[in-house]
Amino acid sequence: MPGVEAGRIQRVLEQELQRGCDNQIVIGGLDRMLIQAAEDGVVGASDALDRGVRNLPAGGYRSLDEDARRRWLAATIRALESERSSEARGSSSREIPRAAPAHSANVRRAHPLAGEPDEFRGVPAASADSIRLAPDSPVAKLPGVGKAAAEKFEKIGVMTASDAVFLFPRRFNDFTDTRKISELQPGSTLQTVIANVFSVTEMRWNKRVRGTQAVLSDGTGTLKVTWWNMPYVARQLAERMPVVVSGKVRAWKGRLQMENPEYEPLDAELMHTGRLVPVYPATAGLGQRTIRRAVKAAVNALADKVADPVPAWLVQAERLAPVGNVIREYHYPESMAQAQRARQRLALGEFLAIQVAVLMRRAEWQQGNRAPVLSLGDRRQPFLDSLPFALTKAQGSVLAEIETDLLGPHPMLRLLQGDVGSGKTVVAFAAMLAAVNSGYQAALMAPTEILAEQHYRSLMNLLGGEEVGALAGVFVPPALDRPVRALLLTGSLTASQKEQIRLDAAHGGADIVIGTHALLEDDVLMPRLGLAIVDEQHRFGVMQRAKLRQKGENPHLLVMTATPIPRTLALTVYGDLEVSSIDEMPPGRLPIRTRWYGPHERPQAYEFLRKRLDAGEQAYVICPLVEESEALDVRSAEEEFLHLQNGPLGEYRLGLLHGRMSGKQKDEVMGQFARNQVQALVSTSVIEVGIDVANATVIVIEGAERFGLSQLHQFRGRVGRSDQQSYCLLFSTEEDPGPEARERLEAMCETTDGFKLAEVDLSMRGEGETWGRLQSGSNTMLRVARLTDRELLLRAREMARQVLARDPYLQKPEQRGLAMAVKPFLERATEAN
Repeated sequence: MPGVEAGRIQRVLEQELQRGCDNQIVIGGLDRMLIQAAEDGVVGASDALDRGVRNLPAGGYRSLDEDARRRWLAATIRALESERSSEARGSSSREIPRAAPAHSANVRRAHPLAGEPDEFRGVPAASADSIRLAPDSPVAKLPGVGKAAAEKFEKIGVMTASDAVFLFPRRFNDFTDTRKISELQPGSTLQTVIANVFSVTEMRWNKRVRGTQAVLSDGTGTLKVTWWNMPYVARQLAERMPVVVSGKVRAWKGRLQMENPEYEPLDAELMHTGRLVPVYPATAGLGQRTIRRAVKAAVNALADKVADPVPAWLVQAERLAPVGNVIREYHYPESMAQAQRARQRLALGEFLAIQVAVLMRRAEWQQGNRAPVLSLGDRRQPFLDSLPFALTKAQGSVLAEIETDLLGPHPMLRLLQGDVGSGKTVVAFAAMLAAVNSGYQAALMAPTEILAEQHYRSLMNLLGGEEVGALAGVFVPPALDRPVRALLLTGSLTASQKEQIRLDAAHGGADIVIGTHALLEDDVLMPRLGLAIVDEQHRFGVMQRAKLRQKGENPHLLVMTATPIPRTLALTVYGDLEVSSIDEMPPGRLPIRTRWYGPHERPQAYEFLRKRLDAGEQAYVICPLVEESEALDVRSAEEEFLHLQNGPLGEYRLGLLHGRMSGKQKDEVMGQFARNQVQALVSTSVIEVGIDVANATVIVIEGAERFGLSQLHQFRGRVGRSDQQSYCLLFSTEEDPGPEARERLEAMCETTDGFKLAEVDLSMRGEGETWGRLQSGSNTMLRVARLTDRELLLRAREMARQVLARDPYLQKPEQRGLAMAVKPFLERATEAN
């Protein structure tokens, strides 16, 4: 063997040994390198390397555990060193001791380079048949998983063999449905291509946006592939490497391309299976081969030992397939239809667990608890008549639902959702006055000081209140015959101010207390608390709202959100709450006109903005960051403020607002904006909720592609607060910001209906940020259920009612599997998220 080849392979083996034998030193693993070396005649030219390769087991290097890999590497490196040093003397190299996996008795004798066994029809080398696995066996006991691989498995939430069983595929590569590049069609369906890398380059489109661009070829055509914000892909691909890519195809400037597709090096062995190949969640340094082999062993050993969350009597009644069979089918389906059926069966069990948990939580909340009776009584109509506007039909319906709950006998537990500007606050104020009218206190907790102050001032303005101090106000509602005292409690108050408010709340000096998390402090007492209201519910944990409720004797609870919630999410995360929706806007409100501007269109957008300011209107300019960032190609608030001040809006009065400012500074800036002393306010996302300036008619959102759909809609809700026409200008930093961002921006332009946007958001990322409320890092409690599984969820809720009717506390042995599945959800409910 030429010295340069010997040196190259020896250096690769030495580096593999140094990095922990993780089989990641070369793309495709050492086996791929050795196969290539054999085809090039390199292996046959070296007695040491040839004997080393022949002494590998049938499964190749990848089938060895970590210790066996170290022994084989050390012996082969010694043999290569001996061969190179003895070439001048003409002596032969030493024998290489055979390296075998820890459980080599069942290894099929075969030359490892002659073709590996089919990993989907029986695990080679140290299989589950040759080792004993228990559900709690550490993942390192699975074949091919050494210490380094076990640490990487832990990053994706797999610590035990049981965890590996429940590491379900994210998707499947369908090798029965691959297409040639010439057969690709633009569209929304995923398409899979097998091709060679013609070229691959790490790209930098500007000073902050990086990624990878590749051209693939299969002999029938070429395909451009771009991985935005993924420059590392360029280091994982190489020219002439065969790869599998799967994604959506679109035409851009007359050329087909894929953006951010799934990809992996082609495993020729998988092509011979003629079936669907699972693609699992992974992490850097943990390849699909390693995952597939470990999961297969775990599934073979443990699938039939898994506890089914669906009790046996319910399995029979619902005519469901055995859970062990379903687990195997979902990992290794014969068709996509079979995979979908298996996923739905597993999802039904997951939904059953969470529905039982939320129904048990609701029963615990209400059982045996007699709530105070709260009512406006004959003061109701005078209160409605005193408002400067008439309630909409939706507001009236929701208020009636709340009033019915407040009459008892059990504590109200209700979620009030409504789009931005739909009028939730006045409904909440009516409920608070019902508490005061009945001799009780009311508390409203908001997630930020800005929002708490906004609620406090809205209450004063709406009901004609007069401030008697910086933190207290007194008003005499026309509907009530006595003064009502309201206090504002936030974390930024001085110790003496907090102490005074605590004394007033505890000794009858406060009817209404509005505040932030400071309301949850143990020394804040409200002995006559009859109603607790939590605004922007998604910002608080279940434990936090329960702690607020404990301030009084079984007070009613109303939680509010301006983020419309799809029904499936309402039945899961908020499944213990009854849901009321305000689904119409006050009369006279005009739909906000929204337009997306690319970089080259900004001059005309600024010209439009100047016209609105010249007309006496005001504007927000929203930026994702406070300061400039090298990592993101978006203008920061400070950078944008200077840019506008010295450029497009130089002749106008500008203000700057961001989260690092003190509360006093924020108040000063917002006060100036509210008084129209500031015409355009440059701000970060601190104005997402709680700011209400009727004269603000334009909102510009910089780097709009960086925000989620829900947050974009919340920003847009800062304008359109009067009968004037309002506008939302979406600025992207790229002409083409990528497929997902493009879909979000187009949805914003198409509708202003928050409920429709919530469904769009759900369809785009049902298992992402929205579903994240049921997740904890990589340890996901719901592995296969999707928020789009509406019918399954409703079916599971009915099944949950049947279970709890038979066994309210899951104490019977037949519900043991379900009780185990429910436990994490009940435990999570006690955490302050």
